[in-house]
Amino acid sequence: MQLIRRSAGRRLRAFGAVLITTLGLTAAAATPATAAANACLTGTLAFDHYDAEAGTSKPLRTQVARNANWELWGRTGSGTATRLAAGITGASDGRFTACHTASLAEAYVRFRSSSTSMWRVVKAANDTTDYTFDSARRTNVSGTVDLGTVKVPSSLQRAWKVVDTMNVLYWKRANPSSSCWTARQADGRCDRITFVWDPRVADGGYWDYPNTNYVFLGATMPDSKHLILHEAGHWLQWQLYGRDFPVVDDCNPHYVEKHSSESCAWTEGFADAVAAYALGDYRYVRDDGTSVSFENDGPTPGWDDGDTVQGRVGSSLLDLWAPDGPDGGNWDRTIALMTRHFSQDFREYFTEDRPAVGLSTTGAAERILAGHTIWY
Repeated sequence: MQLIRRSAGRRLRAFGAVLITTLGLTAAAATPATAAANACLTGTLAFDHYDAEAGTSKPLRTQVARNANWELWGRTGSGTATRLAAGITGASDGRFTACHTASLAEAYVRFRSSSTSMWRVVKAANDTTDYTFDSARRTNVSGTVDLGTVKVPSSLQRAWKVVDTMNVLYWKRANPSSSCWTARQADGRCDRITFVWDPRVADGGYWDYPNTNYVFLGATMPDSKHLILHEAGHWLQWQLYGRDFPVVDDCNPHYVEKHSSESCAWTEGFADAVAAYALGDYRYVRDDGTSVSFENDGPTPGWDDGDTVQGRVGSSLLDLWAPDGPDGGNWDRTIALMTRHFSQDFREYFTEDRPAVGLSTTGAAERILAGHTIWY
């Protein structure tokens, strides 16, 4: 058994549309703004974030928070506020409309660092509560009150960046059979991915397998979407394999362009490819804004050769899934393959499991691997 701990900084110098609204809620359903609603709070949830993908200057950006959980809290009289409704912000615009059927003496919206019951950001492994904050309170609410843009507090903005970033992976998860992460699970029985983020803790950048199976992120690590999605990629592979994972050796430390082992290069290369594929690019970005490109055709200065190099494996996958690649322009057939076949390493994936599902290993596919110095 192994603990997959991939540090994005200290250990790795070279590395460091299905709408989510189809998932529904396991708690109270969202209350639409209808004629029956006598009190509504509306607005847009947004957050600032440091954009590592833009380079080492990491400019501060503002964007809407999509598919983030909200709750309407309020009271009709002099009693204590209770939760009256729940829902998620808009999948494209971060809008929320939180309504109750009666006028309210006081009302406010509570926002949670989670999305439905599919992913969440919690405070600690032993304190799995969401981060929350409340909007401004409004009194004597009758009809619709527009709160305008509600901003996530700066001290919590990285938690909501994780929540928002996970949308891009969910939207590309290639599971038409259910709203779950993979076809191995049915609606109502989906597994949820948990991120542990503590702004006071620098250590992180790993998926905690086989212990909690949570992703741990250090203080500034959510600044990189690639880092978030790389660690989520480990969890996704575990899910695709039915909560199983290859036995990984010789993986600490590991580097994009250097030899490790076949198992390490496969699991790390797959996670690299998950992040780049979801974001539509061809690189890995560290949380300090530095990055490494996966361009490595043929002998490349500073790069080792073969399928024990995670950058060679990851770039091969990206090229197989590319719009002009041999797999149909996406990763969908690989995702389907991985729900039925367990691959211990990239060799097994390519030479045994791809033929089993009718994916090519000759012609363009073979040339892609050869271009990345992998020959079978």
